[in-house]
Amino acid sequence: PDNVGFKNGLAISYEKLGSTHSSLGNLAKALEYFEERSRLGLELHQDYPDNVGFKNGLAISYVKLGEVAQEAAEKQAYYQKAEQLWIELTAAFPEYAQFQRFLGGIRERLATL
Repeated sequence: PDNVGFKNGLAISYEKLGSTHSSLGNLAKALEYFEERSRLGLELHQDYPDNVGFKNGLAISYVKLGEVAQEAAEKQAYYQKAEQLWIELTAAFPEYAQFQRFLGGIRERLATL
């Protein structure tokens, strides 16, 4: 639990397992893995709030949760969490185009809900 690299690696593994189950159509199992990935991502971000990678990873995990969520309100809540993190990241790192693209993409998703 105290090894940051192992915890981050485990979080990434959960994301990959969630993506695999999502691709197979097993959304309930995918949701479990994405929830665990988000839990670990939140812990990492809270423990290391200045780590850009952890913050971005947490935002991506919220998008993954939104993708498998069944209810529109649930999707919106996850997407809004991701949007807020990317707003903060684009403000802190305006030169990093990827954060701008992620922010634009999540705003497009929110607009379709």
